[in-house]
Amino acid sequence: MITPEQVGEQYLAVHHRMLRAVNDQMSECGLSMARTKVLMRLREQGPTRQSVLAAGLELSPHSITDIVDALERLGLAERRPDATDRRAKLVAITDAGESSLDVARSTRERLLRQIFGALGQEDRTTFLRLLDILDDARLLTVSPAASGAPVVSA
Repeated sequence: MITPEQVGEQYLAVHHRMLRAVNDQMSECGLSMARTKVLMRLREQGPTRQSVLAAGLELSPHSITDIVDALERLGLAERRPDATDRRAKLVAITDAGESSLDVARSTRERLLRQIFGALGQEDRTTFLRLLDILDDARLLTVSPAASGAPVVSA
């Protein structure tokens, strides 16, 4: 009999290996997944404060600073003054960042097609249904405090 723990361990191991493979391939083309996510957010939102980026991507202030510093060194993003608060800076994607983002997105799409193309249409439909079930089960593990719901003490 296969236990839920065995399935969970296998899922986590495969997820980790796939994430690593995709990130490694994307890094070879110039952008890690984390940097790509930041650039995608900047493309969508326009110039944004680092604190807003960090909150929206669920990253620590230290992590977003490291990512923005790297993007700035590569010429893919730039810090600009915030007209509404002279102490603050906005992060904006550059033209080079736009070009790099296009390459990273096409690389990511190619890799995902390659990996998930190993499944037939019916298997992909089943897989998505199973992921939804697992995501719903995950919600049951979230504590009321973490979900933002009020905590009632007895």
